[in-house]
Amino acid sequence: MSRKRTIIVGGVAGGATAAARLSRLGVDREMIIIERGEHVSFANCGLPYYIGGVIEKESSLLLATPELFRTRYGIDVLLRHEVRAIDPQQRTVSVTNLETGEQLQLSYNELILSPGAAPLRPPMPGIDLPGVMTLRTVPDANAIRRYIAEHGVRRALVIGAGFIGLEVAENLHHAGIEVSIVEGGSHVLPPLDAHMSSYVEELLAAHGISVEVGRIATGIRRCENGRLQAYSDTWSSAEADLILLSIGVRPETTLAQSAGLRIGETGGIWVDEHMRTSVPGIWAVGDAVQTTNRLTGKPTRLALAGVAQKQARVAADDIAGRSAEFRGVLGTAVLRLFGTTIAMTGLNIDTLARSGETDYEYVDGHHTQHVGYYPGASPIHARLVYRRSDGKLLGYTAIGEEGAARRTDVVAALMGNNGTVYHLAESELCYSPQEGAAKDAVNQLALAAVNNLQGLHPIAHREDIRPESFLLDVRERAEVARAPYPGAINIPLSELRDRVAELPQEQELLVFCQSGVRGHTATALLNNLNFRARHLSGGYLTLSH
Repeated sequence: MSRKRTIIVGGVAGGATAAARLSRLGVDREMIIIERGEHVSFANCGLPYYIGGVIEKESSLLLATPELFRTRYGIDVLLRHEVRAIDPQQRTVSVTNLETGEQLQLSYNELILSPGAAPLRPPMPGIDLPGVMTLRTVPDANAIRRYIAEHGVRRALVIGAGFIGLEVAENLHHAGIEVSIVEGGSHVLPPLDAHMSSYVEELLAAHGISVEVGRIATGIRRCENGRLQAYSDTWSSAEADLILLSIGVRPETTLAQSAGLRIGETGGIWVDEHMRTSVPGIWAVGDAVQTTNRLTGKPTRLALAGVAQKQARVAADDIAGRSAEFRGVLGTAVLRLFGTTIAMTGLNIDTLARSGETDYEYVDGHHTQHVGYYPGASPIHARLVYRRSDGKLLGYTAIGEEGAARRTDVVAALMGNNGTVYHLAESELCYSPQEGAAKDAVNQLALAAVNNLQGLHPIAHREDIRPESFLLDVRERAEVARAPYPGAINIPLSELRDRVAELPQEQELLVFCQSGVRGHTATALLNNLNFRARHLSGGYLTLSH
């Protein structure tokens, strides 16, 4: 080779980004992207919306063509070619042309692996029946669209209620198809904790999508009427004309393993902070690699396009001799579902509890996305998790029609730099009546956490309620009449100062209002009067959900 040659295995977010970045860092190398699919760069996150017709044209999903890579970046692209073997000693790859069967032997100076991850298709009865499908590529999406049209699909079953499963369910519903969802875990959207997930289940039910959780299919069968049905020994699903499997992905590591690359404990390709694998001259990026959770320091895998692109930039910079490190992931993600945004970052309380961690606390809130007096105010149901010992931000979830993603981005940015609730409380955020409040919704959650850490705002949660607990509801009488809470004594905040003698001095009081603000005020008043009071964070809206 007269010039250095870099070969990139796989396109899309990881491989395509690495190649483009390298081209900008110098022209002293030859670059080749080898992609076994039909497209080198496509918007796989848009595939569910293409199925549902929201994105009408396939061409809208195609981000770059081989010609664009050649003319703009000087990069050659081999589509429908597959790398079948790597020889790390000789620094060569064996490539098969999937159209003609022709074999190629290409040498490299640097090799970047971006093979991605494949949808899981467990080896169970009926998995290969016509109408049982998965979604990963544009051809997959076209196959699903054709099947719907040719077979007059009226009912669909989605197995798996993660991000892709829910997006597909919404888009099938948008296409006029009756949709059912089956999830093997205890609740939909497993990256959420169980409580926050309940808002999503409520949203799905409101749009006529039935959900069954705790159901693990062990087989699929064709019924006498021709429809498909998932089943186990003790259960069977609703019948459907189409079954879409969305039960997770497995990293594509076969090529890496055969080349002797180290595989991490999560099943992904092991890489260091520079995205170097265990074999010199080989880097790896994207869904196939193992990375580190920045909050726990533990190995993890996260199949997100944004993560793949950041890793690709680091790999390209490292190859080009520039200083770059990938510091790991937080798990920041967002889903737009039936006009509602579900956004999250970091750890949730269920994950922390399962890990045995005890040094954490959380606050709930239902503040509106902008000031209440401006038309269109709607709540953001949010939960902020932080470390009790020092206030370090650990996680945040926000669900609302508007503004949830923006607040999540703020928390993620701070969290990525070891931010605390103190930093979040003092963050200067945009304010106008149409966009926020002088104390933004996320500021208010952080202020509640700060008050708690400073001993000014003792917090309680639904799990702290005991049969003998004294529940004090400080909502107004009309609010209580519309939605009473079982076992609570109602003394409105407007009357509390004059009626404190009615409260037991020796018993702890658990105080709540509708959404938290008045409950906080009442709790402060009672503690200043030497009562033992704790505020049930998030008020009735959290307790009743």
